[in-house]
Amino acid sequence: MRLPLLLIAYLLAEIAAFAWVGEKVGVLGTVALVVLSTIVGLWLVQRQGLDALRKAAGLGPGQAPVVEAWDGLCLATAGVLFAVPGFISDLAGAALLIPPVRRALLGQAQRLSGATFTVRTTGGGHGAPARATTVIDGDFVDVTKPEDAPNLPNTHLPKE
Repeated sequence: MRLPLLLIAYLLAEIAAFAWVGEKVGVLGTVALVVLSTIVGLWLVQRQGLDALRKAAGLGPGQAPVVEAWDGLCLATAGVLFAVPGFISDLAGAALLIPPVRRALLGQAQRLSGATFTVRTTGGGHGAPARATTVIDGDFVDVTKPEDAPNLPNTHLPKE
């Protein structure tokens, strides 16, 4: 029940923000600001996202990229927030572009969950050792009783 109320409150706040900005700069100015903030915000997300990918790729084998993974999650969330038209969502997206804000949110998430986050990586990436695999070769015999079997031709059963 709380989520729908929060969503309604958010939508009302966005409408109020649109009305306030529209009163100050007019309708065309408001539309221009929304379009401009979306374009600039998504460009910044793309730029920071590529930097985060480069950092994660530069890690050595066995290093868990917790901060880089968290940064990627925050940047993806910021991209969604910038894509949603609205001034409040743009402010939240802009906050997620600031590295100290992301670190504070990571610490808060760890405190709230009572656990530290780890990222498990698998081998086979660039510079990472390949994971050993085990292949088990074998044959099988169908032990389904004929009365339990579906109505298929009994070509695999021995003739009596």
